[in-house]
Amino acid sequence: MFQTFRLLSIRWVIIGAIACIFTTDGIAFSQRNANSVLPNNDRSASDRNAVDRLATTQLTSSVAATEASSSSIEILIKPLEEQRSAPVVTAMSASHDGKYLAIAGDDHVIRLFNIILQKTVRELVGHTDWIQSLVFTADSQSLYSAGNDGRVLRWDHNYPVAPIEIVKLPFAVRSLSLSSERQLIAMGGFSEDVKIWDLVNNTWKHQFKCECGDQRCVGFSPSGDKLLCGGRDGGVRVWDIATGNLVLDKHLHKSRIFTAAFSANGEIITSAGEDRHLIRFDLKTNEVITDRELATTKLMSMCLINDQLVAVAGSDNAIRLYDMMVDDVIAKLNGHFGTVAIMCPCGELLASGSFDTSVRIWDLEAEVGQQAKHSMPVGLAPLDVDAKMRIR
Repeated sequence: MFQTFRLLSIRWVIIGAIACIFTTDGIAFSQRNANSVLPNNDRSASDRNAVDRLATTQLTSSVAATEASSSSIEILIKPLEEQRSAPVVTAMSASHDGKYLAIAGDDHVIRLFNIILQKTVRELVGHTDWIQSLVFTADSQSLYSAGNDGRVLRWDHNYPVAPIEIVKLPFAVRSLSLSSERQLIAMGGFSEDVKIWDLVNNTWKHQFKCECGDQRCVGFSPSGDKLLCGGRDGGVRVWDIATGNLVLDKHLHKSRIFTAAFSANGEIITSAGEDRHLIRFDLKTNEVITDRELATTKLMSMCLINDQLVAVAGSDNAIRLYDMMVDDVIAKLNGHFGTVAIMCPCGELLASGSFDTSVRIWDLEAEVGQQAKHSMPVGLAPLDVDAKMRIR
């Protein structure tokens, strides 16, 4: 099915200037001109007015792209009927079977997008505040969500009107991580608590303390034997799940960490944050093996493609593909017009969500191939998404 979708992505490049937006339920789908005017990163009053104008335009007209800027496909999120503004996108997850992409943000609604049909098939309503994290189960039968209302909800495969509330926490939840193999879900946010819920026994497995009081990311290792968290103080902490012992407490960054993840073997941690640095830390040798400043602005999101290739993005609206084998950026993906707040694997493709109220789906092979012709460094890392990086 992804070969079909890859061909579709290439088709958008060929169509280029004559490609037009078509709309579905709550979605506009296009190849947009990179020179289009969209709101900036910060949600100020002027930016919100810009989003309002954009939303009004999308609702009342069909817009044709004039120049295809890349081989990405864009999904424009439209506002709900009762709202004037489209939501910024801050949470996303692709189902393991590659069929669905869950998208959410500050309008409190989850849009379930069918990638094959290219349409929104459900709008899931249950949260009462900004949604910050989404994660599918490994069998693609359930979706977990959490946000500023402190609720962790489960939506089952038939997506009933009412979700199941797993827990209600007294703080905003910024990050979820699921270990389907061990049937555990971890959660962190604006609190000193990092919590792990046992989904089989419906009770707390562990409740860890983190003095930074502001965890932006939690993540299980692929085998589920370790959990990491990164927070406001620039520190990365790792716990052993079997014993509950703290096995790492290391200040790797100069300021807040926004995102961190384990390698496929669970021995290397890659992190990025406000200090603009991408850092890789080897748990076995207890050493930093990579420390690179990759942008001039904050790095807000990251997606490990495999153990040699990572995508990083942030408040300069661009996505950079960093090849660890050549120690260089081999491609810069432009197309968003707001902070890239979230990225995730989407089958063999990469999905990115932004404050510009859109989602883009990128064909990395096509992007790297195009940019290699324009004096970008030639990479050595494979471009295939490692299934182990889909940490569930």
